[in-house]
Amino acid sequence: MSNRNKESFREENAALKKRIKELEKALAFSRMETEARDLLITRAEETFSIPIRKKSEAK
Repeated sequence: MSNRNKESFREENAALKKRIKELEKALAFSRMETEARDLLITRAEETFSIPIRKKSEAK
């Protein structure tokens, strides 16, 4: 068995939980950023009546 004690496991667990929270926050920000970009493109297409998004066509 490993020489690690309970306190070592608790510290690692706390660090991992903190890292998960940081990553969840970064993911939420990234999703909001993507949503904002999509909205901006949509409004620009409507305002200027030009296609901005690349249309994929099945070949």
